[in-house]
Amino acid sequence: MDYDAMQHRIQIPSGIIRPEIRSGPDGTAPFRAGMKYGRALRDIEAGEYKVIQGSFATALAFYSWLRKQTSHEYPVNDHSSSRLNRKKLAARAGHIMIRVKDHKPDMDKAPSNPWLKAFYSGKSEFLISLPDLLGMNGAWQWFVNGVKYPVLDHRLHPFYGVYFPVRTAHLMLLDNWLHKSIKMFRHVTDIGTGCGIMGFMALKHGAGSVRATDINPNAIFSTIIDAGRMGLRSRLTAEQASFFGKENRTRGKGCGLTLFNPPWIPGSSSNIIDKGIYYEEGFFEEFLAAAAENTEPGGTVAVVFSDYAVIAGLTEKNPVETAVSASGHFSVADVITGKVPERSRKRSKSWINRIRENETAGLWILRRT
Repeated sequence: MDYDAMQHRIQIPSGIIRPEIRSGPDGTAPFRAGMKYGRALRDIEAGEYKVIQGSFATALAFYSWLRKQTSHEYPVNDHSSSRLNRKKLAARAGHIMIRVKDHKPDMDKAPSNPWLKAFYSGKSEFLISLPDLLGMNGAWQWFVNGVKYPVLDHRLHPFYGVYFPVRTAHLMLLDNWLHKSIKMFRHVTDIGTGCGIMGFMALKHGAGSVRATDINPNAIFSTIIDAGRMGLRSRLTAEQASFFGKENRTRGKGCGLTLFNPPWIPGSSSNIIDKGIYYEEGFFEEFLAAAAENTEPGGTVAVVFSDYAVIAGLTEKNPVETAVSASGHFSVADVITGKVPERSRKRSKSWINRIRENETAGLWILRRT
């Protein structure tokens, strides 16, 4: 699908999240093949932006060296050091800039990306960071080719900047539970829908209607597009909102079933996309307070979660269990658990695999009292 074909099929709203771009040369300097990487890094650390000139291979080679150098300076052996490594690399690599002219990277053998025109139609020339350009290239492939999940009969096509699961153990637990339980509910609310996968699972199992919410406008747009692809727009609505949003409160009625795939790792978020990964203190208590207002007595909230953070030593208690105990409005009706499939043998000795070996996926079924 090229840009013209995409424009014919969908209209990208102005409020979506897109990579930041730079327009002027202030604080920039050219970087060409043969220049010393170490000197370039010192310039970057001093705040300078390096504009790659020549071929795309020059940009990739410098980026590859920068990743190795950062890993040498900030070695990874656990979750905390991994996050520090990613933070340092992002700060450095964010200063590697690619010039875009007429919506194409201005260098030899660089891949084109339709989103450069779709996102910046009013800009004929600008600078964008190499990591952002690479991220756009990868996201475009997911959007065009789709992602196949064992819990759905069709592919999902996540839009740029939208969270989509790369693991499915928790989704399999939910899929089995929905198969047995969905007939008890007419309406489903999918909180923090991301790519919309749990809402689409509910529709697959026979839910009459689904209302999806997410604070990320890209997620709402992505879910609406996929609902249109599958002819499900009459059964799925989506609203950019935190938790339940305005619609439920203005209608004054609760939800039959609420599905929630919250962030699993404690920590702060630097952007709206990170909020799908990290939760801050009080997050689950805030969610259950909102759920209490929007769920009638006897209503059900299904939360998929993982004990990753406990196994990794990031927290001592499961925050879902702690929040339920403190809420006074919900009781635990059931907890369904399953092991996370092992990773490949190539990574069997990595720090992440050591966690995965003991990690458990869980589905918490909460009942409104």
